Amino acid sequence: MDYSKLLEELEQASGDFQVPATRFAAEKMLQDLGKRPDAVAFGKYALANSSIGTAKFFALRGIKESVISSYAVLGLASALSLRDELLQLALSNSRDIESFVLDSLCWVIAVITKRAWMDSSEDQRMSFTHALCEDIERHNTPCIGLVVATYLIDEISGGSKCSEFSLPWEFHYLCKQTFENTHLKRLFEAALKVMHHQLQRSLDTQSVSPGGSRTIAYERRSALHVVERVLGWTFTSSDTNKVIDLAFGSSGAASKSGASSRRSGNPAHSNDLEDGDEYNKPGHAILDNELQNRTPLFPSEWQDLLLNSDVLALFFSIYEATLKDQMHIYFSPGSSHMALQCMIQISGLRGKPIFRQTATKSADALRAHYATAIMQNQHRIIRHVCTMDLTSDASEEMVVATTQMVRRFIEAQLDEQPETTVAGERLHPLALLAAGVPETFEYFGEVSKFICLLLRATSGILKTGDHEGIDEDFGDMDNYFVMQAFDELASAWTSIINEIREWRFQVEASSGAEQGQLTGNNNNNSNDGGNPKRVDIDGQIGNRSVLESFTQFLTQTAYMIRSEYIQLRMLMCEDSVKESNSRDDAQSIDHGLLAKDYIVYEDQLQFFALLARLDIRQSMDRLYESLYSRCSALQSEFSRLESAMSSGTYADADSTNTQHSIDILHEQIHWIVLLMGYTLADSGNSERVLIPGSILETSAASHDIEHDYVVQGIMTILKTLQFELMSPSSILASYGSPLLVETLLWTLKRIAPVYFMIDSSDYRQPSANIVSSFGKSSDGGSGPAVIDGIIDLVRRTFDLWISEEDVLQMCVDMLLAFGQRPNIAQEITRSFRFTPLMMYFTGNIHRFPESIHGSMIEALAVLCCHSSSEEHERGFTELKSLILMNIAQVVQDREFSRHFQDSQVIGRLLDGLDMLDGIISAANLRNMDMLFDLLFEVQPFFEQMLSIYAYGQDIPRKIIQIVESAGRYLDISSLPDNSQMIRFSLNVRSVLQKYEQSYHGSTTYEPSADTETLTGITTLVQAVSYLVNNEMGFAPNELDRQISRDVSDSFGETEIFGLYCIHKTSTQAQITAPNVMRVYMQMLSELIQFRTPSLVRWLPANTWQSIISMLIAGVDNDIYDVEQRTYEAIGKLGAYIKLVGLGNASPELHHIFSQGIKQLLTKLFSALLFSPFDSQLVESAGTALITLGFIDSAHMHDCFRELLTQGGSSTVFAERLSTTFTKFNHDLEACDAVKLFLSSTSPIPDPIDGASLRQPLFEFLVRARAVIRVK
Repeated sequence: MDYSKLLEELEQASGDFQVPATRFAAEKMLQDLGKRPDAVAFGKYALANSSIGTAKFFALRGIKESVISSYAVLGLASALSLRDELLQLALSNSRDIESFVLDSLCWVIAVITKRAWMDSSEDQRMSFTHALCEDIERHNTPCIGLVVATYLIDEISGGSKCSEFSLPWEFHYLCKQTFENTHLKRLFEAALKVMHHQLQRSLDTQSVSPGGSRTIAYERRSALHVVERVLGWTFTSSDTNKVIDLAFGSSGAASKSGASSRRSGNPAHSNDLEDGDEYNKPGHAILDNELQNRTPLFPSEWQDLLLNSDVLALFFSIYEATLKDQMHIYFSPGSSHMALQCMIQISGLRGKPIFRQTATKSADALRAHYATAIMQNQHRIIRHVCTMDLTSDASEEMVVATTQMVRRFIEAQLDEQPETTVAGERLHPLALLAAGVPETFEYFGEVSKFICLLLRATSGILKTGDHEGIDEDFGDMDNYFVMQAFDELASAWTSIINEIREWRFQVEASSGAEQGQLTGNNNNNSNDGGNPKRVDIDGQIGNRSVLESFTQFLTQTAYMIRSEYIQLRMLMCEDSVKESNSRDDAQSIDHGLLAKDYIVYEDQLQFFALLARLDIRQSMDRLYESLYSRCSALQSEFSRLESAMSSGTYADADSTNTQHSIDILHEQIHWIVLLMGYTLADSGNSERVLIPGSILETSAASHDIEHDYVVQGIMTILKTLQFELMSPSSILASYGSPLLVETLLWTLKRIAPVYFMIDSSDYRQPSANIVSSFGKSSDGGSGPAVIDGIIDLVRRTFDLWISEEDVLQMCVDMLLAFGQRPNIAQEITRSFRFTPLMMYFTGNIHRFPESIHGSMIEALAVLCCHSSSEEHERGFTELKSLILMNIAQVVQDREFSRHFQDSQVIGRLLDGLDMLDGIISAANLRNMDMLFDLLFEVQPFFEQMLSIYAYGQDIPRKIIQIVESAGRYLDISSLPDNSQMIRFSLNVRSVLQKYEQSYHGSTTYEPSADTETLTGITTLVQAVSYLVNNEMGFAPNELDRQISRDVSDSFGETEIFGLYCIHKTSTQAQITAPNVMRVYMQMLSELIQFRTPSLVRWLPANTWQSIISMLIAGVDNDIYDVEQRTYEAIGKLGAYIKLVGLGNASPELHHIFSQGIKQLLTKLFSALLFSPFDSQLVESAGTALITLGFIDSAHMHDCFRELLTQGGSSTVFAERLSTTFTKFNHDLEACDAVKLFLSSTSPIPDPIDGASLRQPLFEFLVRARAVIRVK
């Protein structure tokens, strides 16, 4: 056939495509090219006869599309013949074809190869691989073998660069499995040989011409493309769990989280196998990968190659060579980046297969051999980096990559468990390194110097003032790449320190006999009973001796790192003050005030604390001296100002320099106090925190209090706070720092509950100095006097900083933390200052910011609970009066109905409600009855406010917040009798009814998705959820409770009305918002679990319609928690409908459930078979599917038939699916769990046992998805 005219049209269209005005018409012709039945023949004609590169490019694209769509017609022989013909064309004309056409040609060769891969024999596959390797070894330029190999690896990996073949997942999986067994390694070896050969040539600089250098650089880059892809390859596995994960397009819970969508492009997954599994869209991955920050697991067949010292050294040498290639930018773009990525990957080899024991070496000997090679080469790279200008932008990539490879190596080594035993105990990973790698301590020493150098480089930038441009680009120095590199190494160093701490704890916890064995009696190794895992590495060493060596080493290096970090922070403080002074007020407000330093820099502060506790005496000595010297300097500045005022020279003294000096001292003290706070105590959010052992031992070993820098440090913090809280009437008060005061209060909140009024029974040997300074009076301590002083400081804080909301809030938070420690709280209430302080708070609460009123009432209520009965009652009455003054007095005012929209009236009501919420949050056994009485007393006021204020306003939302707090904090079972319980239930229901009525009575409210609205909906949902859990207690359901049926029914009606209220006051779009959906589905799952009969009996049909819509939205949801709760709810509800039924429910409800079950079945069926799915959810989702299938088996079979008959399914695939479905049905019929479920007669039946369904369910889904999922 004569294609000359068609070629002219193609060349014309190719030209028109590059012109915007004619692009659309040309694009249509070019897209249709691959659909022609003779696209392959014409494509070959165009390649042979056209002189226009773009025409050849589109001709190749037509060939590729035709081969994929018409492969069955083309046949294996023709496809392979076409591939070989194109390969010969590329080999023979590589220098004459434009580079982009040549790339496209190689890509098409790779696509054809993959499409024919599974139909080809192993000899045919090996022949092609051999041809590529032969071309690679010829060192042609350009090397077609390397380019084709690169595209072939991309195609077979199944990743984002894989083409669309419209074939099942099984095809791609089998291609990958068969390719990686033999062919991948051969291509990798060939590429390594190229790299080695070109490295040798580049070293002989005298014999290589400039043109030859360019050739070397080009070929090296091509080889790096192959090597980088292979080192990032995720191998298939025979592990059933991994096959299941791959089949479902996920890697367990990592694919979804409570806060992120799996379709959001999660960076935790590598490029090779991306997160997401949208198989009908181009560019999406089929197979999932390990997290990107870990090197893939290589099989044992790769051991001889990857553990070869010369090969390992080659990667590091290649990087050094690529630095010289940068002069040939056209020929070697990105070579150094690829080489760096290879070094990072090769530094993290891990797993038992790659280190499997050989005939001559044990697994641990192989690990030691590998670690030796990596340490030596990384050591060389680190030394090279340390000679560079670390602050230069040109060094950024290398600095960051070097820290990443160090971290990758350290964390991989710590994760490996050695098999060698010493004295009957397995070696620790660090002991293995010390025993098998002579360079271990030298290597870690070089890493510690690198950490110091990074900090020193950042300090140097600040000293020279060269950081202004950095701040413009990065925001501040902490975001600069040097500090990011420091964070990488700090994370690795933290892993080592934590490992040492855990190791020491285990050693100290072992018995005396075991400790004797840990001293390193290596002679016992000969009595190992013939165990092949005996010590066979050089430098045998025991766990205990290595522990001591590493501890000593870390202690020595910690001093250097701490010193550099403190110096850097002090310089940053000076820079921060300088920048603040140079900004205008608006910019200063914007700079860094949205987050606190103790939150933003938490990782660095914790790292410093770990370093400090290695040698707590020296660390606290340094911190104390730094704090004391700066506090003394600050006092001197204030004294000088005070003297100047007294002598009448204040105007001269009040200079900019004085203010600048004071600001710097405040900033530096702020950071020293933060460092001290993190060092002295851990956070105590979840449990009571004790004094760290190293600190306790150091304090106990101090011969007197004056030299106990732990005690002196805490005392200096107290004195500094006392100094800062000077009289408000003093003119010096204007020089105070609210930031420093807040930091001091935060530090006291952190350390005081740990060190003050300690219980000696918590410690084997408490420090006499700590007990004497801060302990109980019964133990001879001065704790009560210190508590008195702190109460006075609290009063002075409110006097001086009454307008600083953050300072006052932190002060209240500190009091609340004290109240949660009984020993401290009791001492506070015994103090003669407590009653005046409480009177001061309650009498002046109107002067303080309203935002702290609620937490202030909570703190006072908690403290009152630790006082005597009389004082407690008096204090609670006073707080109650304060609350009622802002609620009852306002609502009962005769003019309330006229002035209810007045801002002052609304403000007082919100303030009162906030205080009520605060006192409820302080609930405990001592005040529980009082709180219930208070709630009963304010109930009429709630109803009156809800009758007046429209839905969507702040007051209705706040009332629901109080209902939520009551359900969360109050113990319903503590109510004295059934009538009181029913009264509480009726009160809550009345509030919910009024709230729902206010929604329907509103004429101005429009549904929206703003933050306040969604927060209000979330609060309402949580109120119902807390109420359900509170009143149900530990009962499995409403029929198994040990309380009156009247009480149970009353709460059931209230909770179900709450669910009804949620749907009446919210739209589906609002409920499906991520944060709302998470709590909603939890609440719905709990209600269905506990109260299914009541739900069926009382809930209106239209609300059931909304609930089913929400369940449908929860299936295959992006949020893991939502999906999990959805499937649990469906399974539980389905079990009830199947075995108990709807009884006398209305025909409307029967119809709603009938249609809803069909919709749920359809979506569950689709999700389990087609969507990317977390394998951890398959049991619950499959149980839900099977349960619904028992209810409506006809629709389940319809779903099967539709799948079998849908367009595009081949006969073979249809037969395989049919066989799979039939076997699954037989497995279900034989399953004991299914038989037990179907025979259940319980009024509230349990769902099918998902664990028993695991094997048949996973077998069915894996086999079905292997055929159905298409890319």
